[in-house]
Amino acid sequence: GPLSLLVVGCLCLFSLQRVADLRSTPLFCIVRVLMILDIVNIVITRLHDITDEVSRREVFDSVSITVVLIVQCIRWFAQLLALPILSSLHFLSLYKPVRFRKLRLVHGYFFVGLFLSLSILLTIPLLTECCGFKYYVNGAFWAFDFAKPGTALYTQLNIVLQVSFPL
Repeated sequence: GPLSLLVVGCLCLFSLQRVADLRSTPLFCIVRVLMILDIVNIVITRLHDITDEVSRREVFDSVSITVVLIVQCIRWFAQLLALPILSSLHFLSLYKPVRFRKLRLVHGYFFVGLFLSLSILLTIPLLTECCGFKYYVNGAFWAFDFAKPGTALYTQLNIVLQVSFPL
């Protein structure tokens, strides 16, 4: 389950940090950030979900729930937007290896900044009154809150993004 993913993620992140050649490549810079987002998401989500499942009610205040939601959405959009970048870098490494080797860590930071800023921009609408997520304690899952008027449009945007980046 999530605990095994957390352990494997931490071990992989630790291993990536130990190898100097991997640590300085833009590809693994992106992978490292995605792994950190995964680890933070697993820890925060499990803290919230386990507490609510044990108590059978929503224990946290709305600010804490918003933090959990923001972490989940930023991770989701970051992974979704990083896939085309990783695919392009993989393509470049196979078909233009000399050009790929010219990429520096600064390029990796640029790509990370690009997809993180876009994922934050895509998460901002969830903080407004028009759309958002809701945690259902009975089923122990997160879902769109269709009681808010903009959620249907936001759901369609999510589907379009998923179909646009099929990898």
